[in-house]
Amino acid sequence: MSISDAAIQEAEEAIMKLGTPPQPVDPYPLYESLRKINRVYESTTLGAFAITGYKEVSAAAKMPSMRNGTRGFTKRREDWEQHDALRLLLRAMVTLDPPEHTRIRDFAASLFSPALIKQMRASIERLADRHLDDLADKASGGTVVDLVKTVASPFPVSVISEILGVPDEQGMMFYDLANDWTRVWGGGGYSEEELARADVAVMELRGHFEEIFKERRKKPQDDLISTLLKATDDGQLSDEDLMALSTFLFISGFETTTNLISMGLYTLLENRDQLALWRNKPEITPGAVEELLRHGTPIAGTIRLTSETIQLGDKTIPDGRLIFLMTAGANRDPAQFTDPDRLDLTRSEGPHVSFGGGAHYCLGANLARMEAQVILPKMINRFSEIDVAGVTERRTATGLQGFEYLPLQVKE
Repeated sequence: MSISDAAIQEAEEAIMKLGTPPQPVDPYPLYESLRKINRVYESTTLGAFAITGYKEVSAAAKMPSMRNGTRGFTKRREDWEQHDALRLLLRAMVTLDPPEHTRIRDFAASLFSPALIKQMRASIERLADRHLDDLADKASGGTVVDLVKTVASPFPVSVISEILGVPDEQGMMFYDLANDWTRVWGGGGYSEEELARADVAVMELRGHFEEIFKERRKKPQDDLISTLLKATDDGQLSDEDLMALSTFLFISGFETTTNLISMGLYTLLENRDQLALWRNKPEITPGAVEELLRHGTPIAGTIRLTSETIQLGDKTIPDGRLIFLMTAGANRDPAQFTDPDRLDLTRSEGPHVSFGGGAHYCLGANLARMEAQVILPKMINRFSEIDVAGVTERRTATGLQGFEYLPLQVKE
């Protein structure tokens, strides 16, 4: 079947919109314009492949030969070594390739284990109640409250701070600095001003973490930073490994969850029948969270680089080519999910690909799931009335789906 020039132009425009800030409010028609040409679409504009098919994204994510595309994309800048933000990014586990990735990943996974997350349940419940109390206090008398500032950001930040050993009063300051840094994590699409801000943020983060390291060396505690310091002293980690892993674990502990809470609640408010269903049937909670992860994928995609010739769908992709795994698009693939744009908290059509797959499967997936399974049911059951009360502000960073500002009025 021949493809019209107009369809190809539409697809090229779509891929540029998806890769250029700000993130589109509704990116799903753009994914569909790519998919209707080919689920594995070769962009002449980018010289890269955009993958929007569920089976193809899932297969590519699990290929052991695939390399990290963000790493190669970041190094396209000739001056990358002159930027603190880019140097530390390229030490973060998310951008490493084997064997270095395998070494760091295996070590981190042994610490950030499902057993640890299960042990955190009581603390997560306690912290959720604390932040919902704060929401109730600030929203008394009909006052409009920002969900992001009051719950969606500070709740997961307080959880990961407690796990790592970051002082509670410093958590949100670290969060602000981390947000400035992660604007350059997409490998491109950021401004020089954002890069400069990211450099400053990384210098400040380094300074704060170094102070914590000094304190923990003097007085170790039952936290992950103390464990990381012991591993460094034992020669398992270098000093740069220590800094890169500490900062990465902090960010991985909140990024997905913050977006999931804000986008998830907003989606429920747009689908009141599903909100009522969840209130009436709390037993659907695990599946409901998975559906929110599918429907409003918090991190919309990732970049990979082929290290050998591969076959995806009907396309042969040569060695050394960039591939955009568009997980948000794959999660709305009609070949995998019936009526994919509809929110269905009881859906059972196979897993989403929001956490990736293979060696780079999201380390914080279990923590994000548990936090959402705790905070969202607590919120929708505690407050009998929840309404958006003003103009919302979406996140603008490429590939992140969530809110910067979500004004609410709530009533217990």
